[in-house]
Amino acid sequence: MLTPFLGGRELSNRELTGQINATALTSLVFLEKIDLSNNQLYGSIPVTMGNLPSLKELRLSRNFLNGSIPSFLGNLPFLKYLSLWCNMLSGQIPKELGNLSNLRVMNLAFNELTGQLPPELGRLGSLYALELSSNNLSGDLQGNCSHFTSDQLGWFGVGGNRLTGQIPRFIANWTQLYYLSLSGNDFEGELPLELLFNMSNLEYLYVSDVRSSAGFPFPKYANMTGITFLMIRNCSISGEIPPYIGDWSSLTYL
Repeated sequence: MLTPFLGGRELSNRELTGQINATALTSLVFLEKIDLSNNQLYGSIPVTMGNLPSLKELRLSRNFLNGSIPSFLGNLPFLKYLSLWCNMLSGQIPKELGNLSNLRVMNLAFNELTGQLPPELGRLGSLYALELSSNNLSGDLQGNCSHFTSDQLGWFGVGGNRLTGQIPRFIANWTQLYYLSLSGNDFEGELPLELLFNMSNLEYLYVSDVRSSAGFPFPKYANMTGITFLMIRNCSISGEIPPYIGDWSSLTYL
């Protein structure tokens, strides 16, 4: 068993093995940060991590953790950073995570999570980055993300899942967004390029595999001069490539 002793020590990238000692966590009531990322830890995330009232950062990425994400993590009132990416976590994303009113970053990518995105995540009024790529999430974004606010979200990644339905037009209301990844899903129907191409803060846009029998022309006008990476692969794009793309001086990948 690994007993976390985090009093000013950095425990990431230490080749630590074993499981996290659930009992030892119960006495760390003043602990503000846990960083055990980039190790070789296995087993489940202890539910006792939800009993650390002062915790602000929880970083357990790049390990071999399995099992589900404990719903008790939604009890951490001051949590700002939750990073569990690149593990073997399964099951659904707990709706209780929507209680983390101070959360700024949630990264659950590269796991084996299933089910739909909980609509309760829309209550995360302080959220800046949501990264859920490379899981097995399903359902549509139209109903499950409609409550996300537009004034703070800068990063939204759901690529490499099994999401269906249309790409919702309300994404264009997330005016601060600079990173948007929707590629590698099972979207169909309308591809709102005229909206996406006028999100002026976008620097990274990844869209692929949108099925439609009608096809989509490039919009006549665009306001995306800061774009750096643009991918709209396998989306039934039709017509000519517009000359305004040649004016995007920051573009490095097309």
